Amino acid sequence: MEVKWIFAMLSTFFLISTYFGYFIADLFPELAKKQIESIQEFLKDFASNKTSPFSIFLLILLNNALKSFIAMLLGIFFGIVPLLFLFINGAVIGILAKTIGEKIGLPVFLLLILPHGIIEIPAVILACSYGFWLGIEFLKNRKGILVKIKYTVNRFLKIVLPMLTIAALIETALIILT
Repeated sequence: MEVKWIFAMLSTFFLISTYFGYFIADLFPELAKKQIESIQEFLKDFASNKTSPFSIFLLILLNNALKSFIAMLLGIFFGIVPLLFLFINGAVIGILAKTIGEKIGLPVFLLLILPHGIIEIPAVILACSYGFWLGIEFLKNRKGILVKIKYTVNRFLKIVLPMLTIAALIETALIILT
């Protein structure tokens, strides 16, 4: 299966998981509130003036790049980790959209998330697509899998990492400006 078809399939899966998170937040508002509080706790240091913009950028980039890279490589185990990674991220965005969207308005929420999300989300889905592809290739033929791992790492470094870098720059600017 080609990576472009996997990308299309995982993009749909991500959208479904986002809707799932939105739906869950509507059904279980207390659960959504706890999720929001844990995210706010994690982001508390970003809001302080103690953290330099470069440190914020590095934290965002390392967080996104490492998690995406690990999810991609662990895709060799039947593609399960990339699917879980996308599902969790999609569900969290859905929870945020429902919870924060109700407070500030969904259009404002989208304006806050789209400038970096329009690059970051496809980059993460692409990394997971390569991981899922790796899992398929491993199931088909374990011989030559090192060549395929090198290929996915190369694609990550040449395509995904630059996308995540641009997204981290945009996200850092948004954090600083808000």
